[in-house]
Amino acid sequence: MNTLTFDPVLPLPILLLLGVILLAIGIWSYLRFPRGMWFRAAACLLVWISLFNPQIIQKETQDLNDIALVLVDRSSSQTLQDRTDQTDQTLAALKAKLADTPNLEVRYLDITPDGKEDKRGTRALGTLQQAISGIDPDRYAGAILITDGQVHDLGQKIDTNGPLHVLLTGHKDDQDRRLKIVDAPHYGLVNHPLTIRAHVLDNGKINPAAPLRLILPDGSKTPFRAVENGAFEAQYTPKHAGDTVLVIETDPLPGEISLSNNVYALNVNGVHDRLRVLLVSGQPHQGQRTWRNILRSDPAVDLVHFTILRPSEKEDFTPLNELSLIAFPVRELFEEKLDDFDLIIFDRYYKHNVLSESYFDNIKEYVKNGGALLVSAGPDFAGPRSLAHTRLGDLLPARPSGQVLEDTPYRITRSQTGARHPISANLSGDENKWGRWVRVIDTTDITGKTILQSDKGNPLLVVNRIDDGRIAMLLSDQMWMWARGFDGGGPHADLVRHVVHWLMKEPDLEEERLILQKGDQASLDIIRQSLSPDRPVVTVTRPDGSTEEITLRPIAKGRSQATIEAATPGIYRAQTGEYSAVTTVGSPNPKEFIDPRASALPLQEIIAQTGGDIRWIDDGLPRIRRTGAEASSFGSGWIGLKQNNAKAVIGSQHTALLPVWLIFLLALGLWLAGWWRESR
Repeated sequence: MNTLTFDPVLPLPILLLLGVILLAIGIWSYLRFPRGMWFRAAACLLVWISLFNPQIIQKETQDLNDIALVLVDRSSSQTLQDRTDQTDQTLAALKAKLADTPNLEVRYLDITPDGKEDKRGTRALGTLQQAISGIDPDRYAGAILITDGQVHDLGQKIDTNGPLHVLLTGHKDDQDRRLKIVDAPHYGLVNHPLTIRAHVLDNGKINPAAPLRLILPDGSKTPFRAVENGAFEAQYTPKHAGDTVLVIETDPLPGEISLSNNVYALNVNGVHDRLRVLLVSGQPHQGQRTWRNILRSDPAVDLVHFTILRPSEKEDFTPLNELSLIAFPVRELFEEKLDDFDLIIFDRYYKHNVLSESYFDNIKEYVKNGGALLVSAGPDFAGPRSLAHTRLGDLLPARPSGQVLEDTPYRITRSQTGARHPISANLSGDENKWGRWVRVIDTTDITGKTILQSDKGNPLLVVNRIDDGRIAMLLSDQMWMWARGFDGGGPHADLVRHVVHWLMKEPDLEEERLILQKGDQASLDIIRQSLSPDRPVVTVTRPDGSTEEITLRPIAKGRSQATIEAATPGIYRAQTGEYSAVTTVGSPNPKEFIDPRASALPLQEIIAQTGGDIRWIDDGLPRIRRTGAEASSFGSGWIGLKQNNAKAVIGSQHTALLPVWLIFLLALGLWLAGWWRESR
């Protein structure tokens, strides 16, 4: 390649000034001596041009290879059916076809999951634009994308002057059924029904006749009912506070490509509107304020507290105007509104003839039907007017022996069961440093689980389940000593909260429970909370339906644990015996599986803009041609990559247009010719 350039020997302004002077002299010469003027003007012009130093640059060039991109979609939807095999076989065929193409460099890029594809989807066009930005536009030949068409960054602008071709995996007759959640509240009040609405879509169209079920945590199934506009509706009532995982599922279509979008895991967080607690104290005592302070400190607790100061049968001729202004509403509390309370606490209560046996029958039914009862016993529990001698005694998990042990102080310790029970296992502090108590009610016929005891082995805290309800007994009235800091104090607030939350069936305080929770990075922790020291075997079901048996290893506080890899997004289930757990990894409705059928529709617009084409791999791989810059990039049975013929300059040589000696001879000759012409 040759080009003409100038390298002036003097600054350009001086050369221009010199030219103006020569022009003026030329005009003057033409007016005075016109005969030889043209020869002298030509000589001056030749010398003036030679001062611009005209040169010929000879460039040495080298042909550059064009650059083509092959992008391979490795997202989750590409693992369905035989798409992975299609992708690998197509990639191998492309490598073989392009390997021998002259003047073409091929760069292969994988579009891999980045951990955010559940919400963002596949970012194929962004990856393409990033790759193009690092290529010289004069060398870009085009790109080939191997994908199922599930690309979700369609708003990405592509700055390209080359074609983008798409090779589609999957099949044109792909079938898929999926769930679309219309309304699914994530919070709900305990014992208040929630409404869940959903659609079932077959190949993108609503199917109003498909079966749809709601699976509750205990494994029971509730069918949805069809409502207007092809929607389905079901109700769920949270029974306790805390998270509950519900599963919504439908039957698969014949030949369906993905079952992961046939199920939907819904996390519902149950909350108490206000926890209504009825505290009945049999008599004033030092620990009474401790109960009130702890329960009053929680803004979510509505506390109704009555202290019976005067038995109904007592006749002491006290004037009516000096009696309590508020009569004890026995009938209203224990007959009409008993079920309105979430928890009933008897604090050192004994038979006052205030509560008749029929009211105790009501309390028994309240507990059996799911209510909660907490009994804090004092010395009266060991006497003849003990609560154990009422009809409520059948429910109590321990019966008094008639003795009150208060000779020597004792320390509170966890029993063998208590070391594993969440109520006591998670109490703060070292039990060897907890403050001592001075009184415990001796009991027999223990039917519940003793989780706290004295250092001499006397039961102190006993819990039990009665049908659907729960009951707890604290066999001492000395908890106030911890609250006052006696002998170092103890975790009195934690103890009350743990007992109350267990009575309210909070999942975190369940002694028998299976838990699936997210671990570090792409993993799941399987945790079994149990009072049994056995090493349980848990069956794990992954989103693709495969199962695996995992043996858990003991850790501490009644827990066994194992960790599994959970790289695939979707619903994971765990089952051991009658206990099960469900959780989701990633989004419960990932973009990749909203409609996982292979489709050319999403990419049609961007393909048309770049001048490329879309081909189904099922129809056979097209031939690959090199095309001119203005030629079509595809045709019958072939797709094209642009041929740019780009070159790179690897060297150059500068040569003067005329040598100095030739310029001197030519100028001298012209001046002599002008002198000769004038002499004639």
